Amino acid sequence: MAEPIPEVIDYLYNYFVTEPNPKFWPSYIQSKPILAHGMWSFYQGLLLGLQLADACREQ
Repeated sequence: MAEPIPEVIDYLYNYFVTEPNPKFWPSYIQSKPILAHGMWSFYQGLLLGLQLADACREQ
């Protein structure tokens, strides 16, 4: 049996993973919405990870 997804993950996912918004996508992949939104989501996750790492170094 698979472990249930923790509630905090559900909360964070719904907060950080937004609806597709073409104004955030690079122009060269505007015609590929799945790729563009995936790249945007990955970029946002990377930024969040860097911010968390930076916050941990400050402690």
